[in-house]
Amino acid sequence: MKTDFFVFTILEGLLILMFIRFVYLDNRNKVASEGMEMTRGESSMNALYVNFGIITLIFTIIVQTCCEIKGNQALFILTNYGILTYLFFFSSRFRNQVFFKLINRIKKD
Repeated sequence: MKTDFFVFTILEGLLILMFIRFVYLDNRNKVASEGMEMTRGESSMNALYVNFGIITLIFTIIVQTCCEIKGNQALFILTNYGILTYLFFFSSRFRNQVFFKLINRIKKD
């Protein structure tokens, strides 16, 4: 269907734009944060793991349901998995500016 491809294109574009933005921001201030180490509590890490799994599953289902990319599904699934892994586990800016703010907002409501 055309709507599958439309949703796929928009979400892939947003994911790639977020990836480029946070790679740039992480590398821009890399020197200032050298030598600093932070640890997260068990509940916040559990939230991170669960949400990573859910979002990875959502992107995998979106790729598998899009009929227009049938021959390249493995490429898109692996690319999405790599981008999401970087954002969730290696980008401290993404975790602090997006993910944990969203989780705290949900907890308040």
